[in-house]
Amino acid sequence: MRNAKWNAWIGAVALFLGTTLGYSQTLNVTSPTNGQFLGQTNQLKFTVTNINVEVTMRAEITGPGGTTVISERFTPNADGKIDNNLPLNFSQAAPEGAYTISVTATRNDNNSVFGTAIINVTVDVTKPKFLQFNPINNAFVKGIVPIRVEVSEPFFKDYRVQINGQDIPNNTGTTLTNDAFQVNWDTAGILQDGPQTIAIRLRDEADNEVSRSINVTIDRVPPSVTIVHPRSNLIFRPRSNISVLVEITDVSTSSIDLTGVDVIARRLDGTYIARVARQTFLGGSGNTMRWAGRLRWTLQLPKEFKIVVNVMDKAGNVAITQEVLVRYQ
Repeated sequence: MRNAKWNAWIGAVALFLGTTLGYSQTLNVTSPTNGQFLGQTNQLKFTVTNINVEVTMRAEITGPGGTTVISERFTPNADGKIDNNLPLNFSQAAPEGAYTISVTATRNDNNSVFGTAIINVTVDVTKPKFLQFNPINNAFVKGIVPIRVEVSEPFFKDYRVQINGQDIPNNTGTTLTNDAFQVNWDTAGILQDGPQTIAIRLRDEADNEVSRSINVTIDRVPPSVTIVHPRSNLIFRPRSNISVLVEITDVSTSSIDLTGVDVIARRLDGTYIARVARQTFLGGSGNTMRWAGRLRWTLQLPKEFKIVVNVMDKAGNVAITQEVLVRYQ
């Protein structure tokens, strides 16, 4: 017990002598480091040791817009140590570029400076920007989906891509190729078709970050196609125009685009005659779209030919080709 008290007394005397005489007081600025990038919200972290009096920490920040000074008083703990920070923040309107931070630690009992530090940093308060991305919002996808993003950011740090809040293989990176990156998403790992969310996060060297969510739908089922009119048992009068009505059922009425519907008149040997002109493309009941068109009579039409319908949905699923025989009297 006597030795413990003696050691404590020796330690207290050593601390008193060291701090009073100023022999061993030290300042160590731990953050930011020289060459670091700073965003809007930062801290100037420091440690002062072997001190038993109040200390004023002062930071002079000089950059393209002039000089700003921040200052605050700190009291050491019982061990003669101050482990604290000064706020080091920049507004969105702050000029970007090279800054110099001059730090001083001053004893408040005699106004003597016992520690200094000079830190050169780069201020960047602008978040990265999404220029283009694919797939687009509300797209229909299947198979291997290339998630490609074009970025505007001179000090790019990294990216991260997640599906439904979960990481996928090779979903992070630190480099851009021609200001873009690509992550391939294998949808085979998702058993059920339906809505999915792609989340993309970009970050720069100053830790400014921006995120974007893209809603897509996995669709691996081909559309179902029915030729409602004409029916194969109809016989048309000579020189009659032929009305064509096709019903297409898929995962959603928005999963079929009119550019994916091809209705063509062909001879019985399959050779091309003409494309049936579309008149309307409207939603029907449920997930069914109704494509209506007309084939005008011309001298090119033989007495017997067929109308062939091919459909591909937005996810690239191809429907079974449907065809109907058309006959004139």
